[in-house]
Parts: sequence; C-alpha cells; structure tokens
Amino acid sequence: MISMGFVDVLLMKEVIKLVVGYYLKIVNLIIGLLFSRLGFYLLIMACIWTGVTTDTTIIIFAVATFKDLGHWISQSLPFTMGQLGEFVSAYQRIIKALEAEELDPEHHLEQPTNEPLIELKNASVRFKDQEILSNISFRITSGLTLITGIVGSGKTSLFKAILQDYPLSAGSLVTDGRIAFASQDPWLFPSSIKQNILFGEKFDEKRYNEVIRVCALLFDFNQLENGDETIVTDRGLNLSKGQQSRINLARAVYRDSEIYLLDDCLTALDAAVQDYIFTECIQTFLKEKICILISQTASHIEKADNVIIMDKGFIKDIGKPDEHIYQEVKKLVLKDDDLEKEVIDDEKEVNEKTKLTETEQFTSKKKVYSEIKKEGSIDFVVYKKYFMYGGGIVMVLLNFFLGGGTQFTSSYSDKLLSNWIDIKQNVLNIEANVTSNNSFINNLETAVEEETFIFRKYTIFLFVSVILELIKHYAMLDFTRRASINIHKAMIKKIMNGVMYFFDTHLIGNVLNRFSQDMANIDETLPFVIDDCYSVFFSVAGGTLLIISINLTFSIYVVFMCSLLILLRWYYIPSGRSLRRLEASTRSPMIGHLNATLEGLTTIRSCKVEHLLIQEFDKHQDLYTSAYLTSLSTMRGIGLFMSLITSSFLVIVLAKFMLFDSDITAGDVALALTQVFGVCGQMQWGIRQWAELENIMTSVERLLEYTDIKTENKQGLQLENWPCKGSITYEKVSLSYNDSDELVLKNLNFEVKPNEKIGIVGRTGAGKSSIISTIFRLYEVQGKILIDGIDIKTLEMQFLRKHIAIIPQDPIVFSGTIRTNLDVRNEFKDNELWEALEKVGMKNYISSLDQIVGSSSNTNFSSGQKQLICLARAILRKHKIVVMDEATANMDHETDVILHKIIKNNFSDATVLTIAHRLHAVLECDKVMVLDRGEIAEFDDPNTLLDNRDGMFYNMVRQAGLLNYLS
Repeated sequence: MISMGFVDVLLMKEVIKLVVGYYLKIVNLIIGLLFSRLGFYLLIMACIWTGVTTDTTIIIFAVATFKDLGHWISQSLPFTMGQLGEFVSAYQRIIKALEAEELDPEHHLEQPTNEPLIELKNASVRFKDQEILSNISFRITSGLTLITGIVGSGKTSLFKAILQDYPLSAGSLVTDGRIAFASQDPWLFPSSIKQNILFGEKFDEKRYNEVIRVCALLFDFNQLENGDETIVTDRGLNLSKGQQSRINLARAVYRDSEIYLLDDCLTALDAAVQDYIFTECIQTFLKEKICILISQTASHIEKADNVIIMDKGFIKDIGKPDEHIYQEVKKLVLKDDDLEKEVIDDEKEVNEKTKLTETEQFTSKKKVYSEIKKEGSIDFVVYKKYFMYGGGIVMVLLNFFLGGGTQFTSSYSDKLLSNWIDIKQNVLNIEANVTSNNSFINNLETAVEEETFIFRKYTIFLFVSVILELIKHYAMLDFTRRASINIHKAMIKKIMNGVMYFFDTHLIGNVLNRFSQDMANIDETLPFVIDDCYSVFFSVAGGTLLIISINLTFSIYVVFMCSLLILLRWYYIPSGRSLRRLEASTRSPMIGHLNATLEGLTTIRSCKVEHLLIQEFDKHQDLYTSAYLTSLSTMRGIGLFMSLITSSFLVIVLAKFMLFDSDITAGDVALALTQVFGVCGQMQWGIRQWAELENIMTSVERLLEYTDIKTENKQGLQLENWPCKGSITYEKVSLSYNDSDELVLKNLNFEVKPNEKIGIVGRTGAGKSSIISTIFRLYEVQGKILIDGIDIKTLEMQFLRKHIAIIPQDPIVFSGTIRTNLDVRNEFKDNELWEALEKVGMKNYISSLDQIVGSSSNTNFSSGQKQLICLARAILRKHKIVVMDEATANMDHETDVILHKIIKNNFSDATVLTIAHRLHAVLECDKVMVLDRGEIAEFDDPNTLLDNRDGMFYNMVRQAGLLNYLS
C-alpha cells in the first residue's frame, strides 16, 4: 500500500509544478502582448507624435515584426530557457552519478578453483562516524560455517563486506572462488519462476531438477497452474513468504559456485521444511563447498563445522561447536531448552522427508497484470470527465465566451486599424494637394477628425482585447490546473482506498508510470495544447472572416485549405494516437525493471550478472525510445505537409493581389496580408495541436482508469469503548482472493475468548496470513467475523483497523524520524516513546527521537531492529487485540525470548493472535490452531494437542525437538 508520505510528496510536487508553470505562462503572455500589440501601438503613437509619416508599408512591416517578436518572446524564449534549465539540472545529476564512488569490479576471482578461500584480517567497516564492523579476522577454506548473534550484531553487514558491497575502512579481504548469495529478505523480479532461479545461468536440466528437489519446490510446481513458468509479480507477492524464500535460495544454490553465502534464508519456513532443506540442500548438496549460513536455530548450530558468534559488530567467539561454543551460545543467543532436541531415528527422519513433499502447499495462482493498450479513438466520456474535473459546463462556457469576446475585440481592432490606414492615406493625399480653397480645408478637417475618431476607437478596442486576452488565458490555464489537481487527488484517493486485489494484480511500474509520465503530460503539456487549440480556433475564425470580408472569393480557398488540413489530420490521428498509447505502455516495463533492479542490487552484484540487467534495461529503453521517436517523427512529418498546404494558400492570396485586384485599398491589402500570414501559420499549428490533443488525451484516458478503481467500503458504525473485551468469533468464514472458485480459507469456525493468546501454525501456504487479512478486512469474505459480538462488516473500516494492532511479517519503517515512526499522530509524550523503546531494547541504539530513519527498503537498522520498532509502535497504543505475523522471524533466540516476555507483560490484558514458524513461540499460548490447506485441522490447548501422537501439531513439535519444552 502506498504510504501517506508518498502521497503528500506526490501531491505537493504536482501542485508546485502546476502553480509555477501556470504563473510563468501568464507572465510570458503579458510580455508577449506588450511586445506585439502594445509595442506596435506605441510605435504608431511615436510616429504620430514625432510627425513621421505612417504609410501602408510601415504599418505592414511593423505589424509583422511585432507579431514575430511577441511569439518569440512569449513562447520560444521561455521554452528555450526552460529546456536549458532542465538540461543543466539533468547534466548535474548525471555528473553526480558518474562521479560517485564505484565498487571494484574485480573484488574476487570469478574462476573455478579447487581451493576456495575467504579470509579477513583485522577488517573494519565504517559509515560516516559509525563503525558497523570492527576488527574482523577469520579464514574459511571448507565446510559449513554458521554465523549467529543477537539482533543488530552485524551478521548481514559481514556478508556485505565479503561481497564488497560495504568497502573496508581498514584491514584486508581475500576471496578465491565463485560466490553465490541468498538474501535474508527474498528478492524476486517480474518474470517466470524458472527465470528467477536460472538468473542468467545456462539451463542444466539435471542440476535444475535436483535444486528444486533439495529446496522443496517440487510440490509447489506441481500445484501451480503453469508450474515453474508461473509469472512472479513485483517482489513475489503472488507467492507465499515460504515460496519466495525457497525460490530465492534455489537461485543461489543453482549457481555452480565454490562459496555460498546464505543470509538467514530459512527463517520464513516452518520447522519441517527448515530441517529438510538444511539436511538435503546445505548438508548434502553443498557439502563439498564453502557454505556460510546465518541462523538462530539450535539444530543448525550443532551440525556446523564452525560457529562465528557476532556481537555489536565484532566477533565475540569463533570455533567448532564444542562445549565452550555451546556455553557462549547459551549466554548470547539460545535459550537452554532449545539445546534439548529429541533424537529421531533414521527411519522416522526418512518418513518425515517423504511426507514433506505431500504436505507442502501453495497460496495462489494469481496471474501477473499485463497492461492493456486500448485501441480506437478517445471516447467523448474521457473529454467529458476531464472537463468536469476542471470545473464543469459553467467553466467551459465561461472560457468559450471569453475566447469569443477576446477574438471579437481583437479582430475588430484589426479592422479599425485597416480603416485608419485608409483614412490616414486619404489625409496624406489631401495634404499633398491642399489649396486655399475652403472645400479642401473642410475635407482635410473632416478627414483628420475621422482619423482621430477611428484611432481612438482602435485604441479602446486594442486595450480591451489585451485585457480580455489575459483574462482568457488565465481562465483557461486555471481550468486545466484545476483538472490536473482534481484528477491527481481522485487517483490518490482511489489508490489509497483501493481493494487489495488491485495491488495484487498491478505491477509497480504501471502505477509509477501513471503518476510520473502520464501525470507530467497533463500537468506540463496538455494545458498549453488545449490553450493553443482554443486560442487558434478563435484566432483562425476571426482572421478568416476578416480575409473573406475583403474578398468573398477567398472563402473558396479557405474552405479548400481547411478541408485538406482536416483530411490530413484524419489520416494521421489513428497512427499518432496508437503510437502515444504504445509509448506509454512501453515505458512501464522500463520503470518496473529499474525499480526491481535497485531492490535486488546486492543479489545482482553477487551473481555477477550486472551486464544481463543492463542489457535487459537497454531492451526496455530501446523499445520505449523507438516508440517515442516514431511518434515524434510522424508529428514532424504531418507538420511538414501542413506547412506546404498553408504556404500555397499564402501564395494564392499574394498572386491575387498582384495580378488581379487593382481597386483594393491599401488598408485592405495591409489587413489581408497580416491576417493571411497569421492564419496560415496558426491554422497548420492549430491542426497539429488538435492532433496532439488527441494524443495527449491518451494520458488522461490512462489516468482516469485509476479514478475508477474499485474501492473498499469504508462506511459503517463507530462504537464507543470498542472493543472492550477482545473476543473473536469466526462463523463459516471462507476467503477467495480473486472472486474465483479457489478458496484460500474454507469454512472456518472458531472462537477466541477475551485475553486469550492464540498461536496459529501450519505448513507454508496453509492460510495463516490469510486469517490476518480477514480480520483487517483486506479482502471481502463469506461468513461472519465477530469481535465482541459485533460483525466487523458493519463497522467503519478506518475505525476497525485503528483498534487492532499488528506487528507484520515484513517490518515497515517509514521515511522520517523515530518519533514519526512511533507516533505519527503526535498523541504521546516523549517519555512514553522512550519507555516503549526501552521495553523492546532499542533505547541504546537510538540517540534521539528526531534521528532520521530511511525507507522500509533502505534503512540504517537491521531487519530485527525494524521489527522491534514495529513492536514499540504497537505497545504504545495498548489495543485489546494484537496480531503478530511472524514477528520474531528475524530475531535471535535471546531477543525472541525477551520479546515474548515483553509481549506477555504488555499485552496481558489483550487478545493476541500469533503466527509463527518457531513453535516455541506458540507452546505457551492458551490455544494453538493448526491450519492445513485453508482449513482448521486442530484447535486446542498445546498440552491436549501434544497428547495426540498422531496429530499434526505433535509431529511438528517432535520434528522441532521441543517435546520437552513445556516440562
């Protein structure tokens, strides 16, 4: 879901951009009008005051010159300055990127070797003033090395130092051999599962089949509709967390390397799957390799060849898993009971491995969204909606009348200028032939009075036209500005309130493309295209009427020329519109690919496949730029042919004046020539802008799609003092993610009493997280969910979610400060915030509540520390219902135990639902729910479930070696 901070940034950016561009346009228009109309008027006045003769040649030359000056100053010069500013800004950003510090491309040998090696000597890593790794020294040449330690001890940082994502500030690093890396947070990119695993490697069927077997993916592929050809959405959201982790692991294991770095990639798996993969994959398949595994699991530590214990960025202890290491592990990492593991004979272990492939489950068969490129003309509904967002029919009519009034005063002033030229010419002729005859004197006086009257009238209409011109442009740009802002607001509102299925089926590249390029089109381009079309329509109409008023035969030429231009546009529009749609749709994959690449940069570098990602990006970019270039070229081509047509009209008018019309007045010639010059240029420009309008409206069409997103029904009741008890009842609850017949949850019926602590367990994809989605109403369900006897469907959505706390599986930390992350509504005092941080053990890691925190994907805290911040956030609010979705997955065992004590102390009077793969997290719960394929297989207190030796829960606990835990 898009965060409010993201929304605020988008909204502020669009508003600033619109307002600045809007007022700059007004300023440019004022300057243009001053140089064109008012500048010309002042020139004429200067000639009159100084006694300079203003004959027809001077008038024609002055009008043409000042119109050109007005165009260049009001449009071309500002546009050029804007382009220059964008160039300088882009150049500076590019230079900054090019001059950034780069990693050494030869940081480890990429050649096979029989003697792989990882050696660090007194290695340290420092970021700014903080040392995250200190004096690290070890040498590994073979076997399984396990790294463990408390949250924030530097385990992942050590891997990044080995990969040289973190350059050493001191010491040395030597690696010999090819390195494969599996990240703690699974990284998947939009493509097939098979391509995610191969990731640029050649397909070896035998190795591939073996890898998917040891990574426990066989059953998943058999159940998915398209097997390993199933398309993965952004970050693998159409797969379960366990499936994401195993595919992420399979990618690393498939690479034929000598060194494997596995960053706690078994955390999201239940105990049975963990044991299977640890035995079959890590201990067996990788037994001849250097394998370094980050893990907090007791059984893994026992079976390692070497153990490295990290604490606060340095190595606390290192050695084989002997009694000394066990004691250090007990002190720092594990709980005593975790070292008690029931011995399972070989026959039972084999049976469990056999059963594993029978019980592994999948979550969904959702297909990735493919952006649909519409065809045909833009529906009138699109224009109608755009006009409604701009202010409706009233604003449209206001702009129409302003345009008509402006053009009338402008054309009439031009006509008055033509009359004034004729009268002025008459005055000059009379003055040249004046005698003492009273009749000549009277004629001169009458002509002068008429000249003065016409000029004053011209002055009035000229100034009125300038004022109306400014008002017209102001009103039109304000209209388009309102439309842009309102569409943006509508999109944000729909996105923020959209149903979860929208986010399940839409790639991030498609969403970002709408909010970037399409929004930029209607912010920066569409207002001026509409303004040009609107202005040109009235200008051409007015100019054409003036030309026809001089000679009626010109109407034939005008009709013929307009018909040719419209016919040319008619032929161009289908291809131009389709090319714009193609341009927009080909931009989405480019953005999505870049976004996915940045998220998985460490994995990409470790696999040494940067060139493949660059090639893939180049393909996306080439496709986009080819569509853009084709669109641009066709527009320039249509402009060329339109210029030829309008130029021919100009030649016809000039030829008619020169060869045929001898009785036409000088004023009419001046008027005709100035109008023809203007009409010819504006007509072809107007037709081009009319075509461009249809093209740009494809962006409006795409944006309006996001204003019609199906939204959640947020209407409902708000109850006082609810929930006061915290009881939860499910009655015949079933869930389907995409309104299909595939049920993820099937007819669930259970009751949770107030203040009960419920553990929810099951194989990967059994439906555990789906239960959480139902209690928050992320998806509509069949049946009833009652909290304190109230059907949650009757409650207001915001009210419901506000009164249930969640500590999610993937911890979310927002960009901002510690304070804003804990208390976004500023409801708590500083001492309460510090108290919550102290309860979760994060106080010593935070210097100030105003300490800056990065985004959820790029932060200065480890995954475990981010989870603790989420826990502190939940503790502050003291809700009656708390949901923990794998909240301790990224914790070491000591922090895990402390965390459960914190939860027990702070949520003793709350109902707690805990989803966990680590079974000791639920053994002390009041009840445990075992899910299997979306159904409740078992639901009772832990002791009762453990008494049933044939039950699923008993077998899960036995596999985890925790049968003696409660005793």
